[in-house]
Amino acid sequence: MNNLNINNGYIVDVAAGDGYRQSCTLGFFKKNWEGLCIEMNPARFSILSFLYQEFSKVNLLKIKVTPLNIHLILEANNIPKNFDLLNLDIDSYDLEIMSKILKENFRPKVVSMEINEKIPPPIFFNTKYDENDDWTVEDNFYGCSITAAADVLSRNGYIIESLQYNNLICLRKDLTNESTEYKNIKTIYNEGYKNKSDRTNLFPWNKNVDCLLNMEASEAMNFLDKHFYNYRGKYNMYIKKD
Repeated sequence: MNNLNINNGYIVDVAAGDGYRQSCTLGFFKKNWEGLCIEMNPARFSILSFLYQEFSKVNLLKIKVTPLNIHLILEANNIPKNFDLLNLDIDSYDLEIMSKILKENFRPKVVSMEINEKIPPPIFFNTKYDENDDWTVEDNFYGCSITAAADVLSRNGYIIESLQYNNLICLRKDLTNESTEYKNIKTIYNEGYKNKSDRTNLFPWNKNVDCLLNMEASEAMNFLDKHFYNYRGKYNMYIKKD
């Protein structure tokens, strides 16, 4: 944000958690930014409400976010179409929510979107929205791959700036220097997750699928189809060609 000369503005944090642990936005709110924090979990929302009493410019909302209501939520809360930062981390059908936000002509300047870091490029993977699903991240079935997120965002005028472990950082293209050269998705993935020296310590629960990182794309697809056998019909997956 400093590089873009955005020193103050408006933030939307979808699935803000308790607003403290692993928060990507708390530092901004401490500097008097405005925003909307959304969290559906009652226990986390209770903590969020207590901790954020000091932030008079931050509105809190306890609601389940879906691809069907995200635009209505933003409109009802008078969110500027051109707001400054979107943080999206719902551990489920994130890609469909991101797509709906863009389809309704909301254009955040910077997007921080959690991906399913386990699934390497060039595999396009995303879970489908199902209102009856009770989502869990313990079996690796959630979210979308870096390839899927990058595809949707790049087609809507965003530059993929970097991957910070499992958070994909994207910048609206019109705010960047046209002469700047950005890396391809495979390089971004390798630098931001695969080749991180502390990756196995920070993500020990990924050990059972780390084999994906050294497989050819077709082999990885077969592995994932078997791994997600109980979820057949509930996801999209294919190898995306350059």
